[in-house]
Amino acid sequence: MAVGCSIMDISGIWAHRFADKILYNVEEYEEILAGLKSIPTPVCEGFKRKPYDVKQGLLNSMIDYTFEKSGWETQPFIDTRPNRKSSQKGDFAKTTKDGLKIFVEVEFGNVASTFRDFYKFNLAYSLDTYDCGIFILPEKRLARRIDTIQNFDGAKKLVEEARNFINLPLIIIGVGAGKEINLLSIVNDINYWKTYKLDDFTQIIQEHKELLF
Repeated sequence: MAVGCSIMDISGIWAHRFADKILYNVEEYEEILAGLKSIPTPVCEGFKRKPYDVKQGLLNSMIDYTFEKSGWETQPFIDTRPNRKSSQKGDFAKTTKDGLKIFVEVEFGNVASTFRDFYKFNLAYSLDTYDCGIFILPEKRLARRIDTIQNFDGAKKLVEEARNFINLPLIIIGVGAGKEINLLSIVNDINYWKTYKLDDFTQIIQEHKELLF
């Protein structure tokens, strides 16, 4: 059922503009790391051409479930002012017990999607609506099993090469596969796992929590 013996790996953490100092010993930041480590990587060999065996849609839904369970706001507006001018939204947000406002983006897409995420972080800085950002991406080996997508090292390099284009204090987190769950052990049907319906993923999570977390 599960392959490997470790939880989802935190393979890299890199801080920009002293974000590591801002989030040092912050309970909600540790909550994010613990939540990511609780998620096994859903794999199904054969649902796409090799080497793409990670079910990205379900992985995204598992991350959503984990964050929501911990009380993170989903799809938060970046412009949180009463007279909101921008309708841009992010993935997650939370205000800590100490009043620190954290904005989170999770990216398992291509480089173009990464630049959209960077725009959102800068928008949060320009509007002064969040104090710190967290950017979660796959490390190289996991990225290669999902599709031709951005990875932790690539995103880090973009910020390093143009440090002044991201103004918000930012932590980039790279996640590796770690523990894996063979989805055929849940539904033994390749065609079933070719679906990308969000409702299917939600139902799978509700019915198989003991296997997926």
